[in-house]
Amino acid sequence: MVNYNLLSALLSLPVVGIFLSWIMPKTSQRIYAIFGSLVILAVSIYIALQAGDTPWDVKLVWLPELGLSLNLKWDSVSRWFVILNSLVAVLAFSLRGPWYRKNSRLFTALGFFLMFALNAAFLSNDVILFYLAYEAVFIPMIFMVGIWGSNAKATSVFRFFLMSFFGSVLMLVSMFALIYLFKEQSGQYSSSLPDLIQAASVKNGQALHWCFLGFFLAFAIKVPVFPFHGWLKEVYVNAPMPATLWMSAILSKLGVFGFLRFVLPIFPGLALENQGWILALSAVSILYAAFLAIRANSPKELLAYSSISHLGFVMLGVFSLSSGGASSAILLSIGHTLVSAMLFYGLHLVEERKDVSDLSVSHGLARVYPVLFTFMFIAVLGAVALPGTMNFVGEFLSLLHAFSASVPSVVVGALGVVLGAVYMLKFYQQLGFGEASGDQTVKDLGVYDIAVLSVLVLILIYFGFQPMLLLKGNG
Repeated sequence: MVNYNLLSALLSLPVVGIFLSWIMPKTSQRIYAIFGSLVILAVSIYIALQAGDTPWDVKLVWLPELGLSLNLKWDSVSRWFVILNSLVAVLAFSLRGPWYRKNSRLFTALGFFLMFALNAAFLSNDVILFYLAYEAVFIPMIFMVGIWGSNAKATSVFRFFLMSFFGSVLMLVSMFALIYLFKEQSGQYSSSLPDLIQAASVKNGQALHWCFLGFFLAFAIKVPVFPFHGWLKEVYVNAPMPATLWMSAILSKLGVFGFLRFVLPIFPGLALENQGWILALSAVSILYAAFLAIRANSPKELLAYSSISHLGFVMLGVFSLSSGGASSAILLSIGHTLVSAMLFYGLHLVEERKDVSDLSVSHGLARVYPVLFTFMFIAVLGAVALPGTMNFVGEFLSLLHAFSASVPSVVVGALGVVLGAVYMLKFYQQLGFGEASGDQTVKDLGVYDIAVLSVLVLILIYFGFQPMLLLKGNG
């Protein structure tokens, strides 16, 4: 019961946050949102310390006739994604902008709803519960882009919804097929993950192949992996910065989590059977997105493609189909979240001071804002996986574990490391160097922003030298 109360707090606290958003004064929404997300972050860390390496699996019967239950699982996979969810929310809520001037209560409520949906997804050990949470994530993102987005936001929202919904429908059909398969074998319905793993383990045939592809496509679109990335550029560019930060830093990890929690345990044989082309697809994703990032002229566009490229390394780790590969994928997911959040957070601080929508010209801002660009430089070094950062350990281990499965994919992926340095240094050079122009009246970083970025830097470097603290118990 204690475990259930603690895990349910990760769902109930964001719900309380939603309701309190409509009560708090409009002028206090930013402070309230930061404080509320810090409380949920503290609870997440407390649970991690209490649980240690011991998995917590709690189950509350919901609709027994249909085999539905509130089945929550806290283990070495879910804990990091839940903690990252709260951390990213703190960063997103910290960004100042029109979302706190126009419908601030709605923005805060949507942010807490997103935290609730993501926590529900990351804690799910039941496929229907996961699907409901997975779909609920779309709601706040669509509203954020539609209300506070810019330029072609309607087109962006439509493409984002259409591709995501297509994958979701395929996954839902696959879930129903597995539930029906368990019904055939046991005589009763169940959507619990352990039951579906058992059902799939004694079944073979074409139907199971289609179920595997249904799950794979849904999560490949969410990551995204080439060629299922068509929605990403327009959404990232036209979304308000908090939504972009959320999408890059944590929503993409929903796909990674889906592969680790559902695809590999339910379909281990089919994952091995399809391992070759999936690793090849991941390697192409690294390379293709890297070339697009090099050609990009918008900072947001460059960072969007950078995210695709780096998540390709995560996919190599996942589909190395080893416990070490899974651990490296989780470690790299944490590193990517930190670096991506730092880059978009820093880019927002830059945009507060000057319009930097064009990377074809140099802006020369490093001299004007030396503290800000020191943090940006550290984030860039993390993005290029410099030794001493956790991204280096994650990328190295992902390539190492994938090597025995597909040497060509690792060779292509390693080339992506070199190209990553090219586009990230381009990003920093065009923003930081050259002759500064225009009115540079806004001061350098304040105390709060320095504190936020300092914490991220410390985490990034500390676990770069002590990665085993994160790898322990994973896989």
